[in-house]
Amino acid sequence: NVKGINEPIKRGTVLAHLKSLKTDIIFLQESQLKKEVQHRSKAKWIAKTYHSSFTHKSRGVAILIRKGIPFKHISTIEDIDGRYIVLVGELYSKQVTLLNVYGPNFDSPLFFKRIFNTIPECTQYNLIIGGDLNKRH
Repeated sequence: NVKGINEPIKRGTVLAHLKSLKTDIIFLQESQLKKEVQHRSKAKWIAKTYHSSFTHKSRGVAILIRKGIPFKHISTIEDIDGRYIVLVGELYSKQVTLLNVYGPNFDSPLFFKRIFNTIPECTQYNLIIGGDLNKRH
């Protein structure tokens, strides 16, 4: 949860830290990026970025894929409220579905039911789920 990366200094700090982790696929939550500036989340070491935005003051999720990672994009499902993004593709020639979630900070079974009804049939795919579920006990 990056709590907004619209400001250039913060965005640079976050991206530098992520690069130092040498992570291949990164799931960001609460990116708060406006659609017109989403390209700013890309850096020289990032090959592809996929976003689901809401407003510049709240929500937003992104999936960043490092250069050199053999990901072949097939389709994207974006939540209009900026709460999740689903990527379907091939990773190392294996079919995968990537799901990045930024859950509401209150109990919302309907939200999670909606997400799982949105995910494509995964009997032939590997499903990778990440994010901030905001689930409280």
